[in-house]
Amino acid sequence: MEEKQFATLTDKLDKMLKLLAIGQVKGLAKESDKIELLDSLGFKGAEIDRLLGKSSGYSAVVLYQLKKKKQPQTGTASTTGPLPSTTPPTSTPPDQQEIAKT
Repeated sequence: MEEKQFATLTDKLDKMLKLLAIGQVKGLAKESDKIELLDSLGFKGAEIDRLLGKSSGYSAVVLYQLKKKKQPQTGTASTTGPLPSTTPPTSTPPDQQEIAKT
């Protein structure tokens, strides 16, 4: 295959791939869902930006925020359940607990 034919074929395949990718994300309402799907399909940030008509670096920021949301945060309850309480459960407001003890 000649160089020119290969370049033409590659260009046509790229266009078909872009059309298929746009079709996949068309039904998704949220931009972050579109970006996450295209990323999972192997598209690079710059390609996603071009497909969605966004400025350069937009998808990278969204992907970073999505990744940050998925990471467990320190100082919060674990995924196995809530932390045990050190105070006994009561229906009496804290400022009135002293009065109720007497």
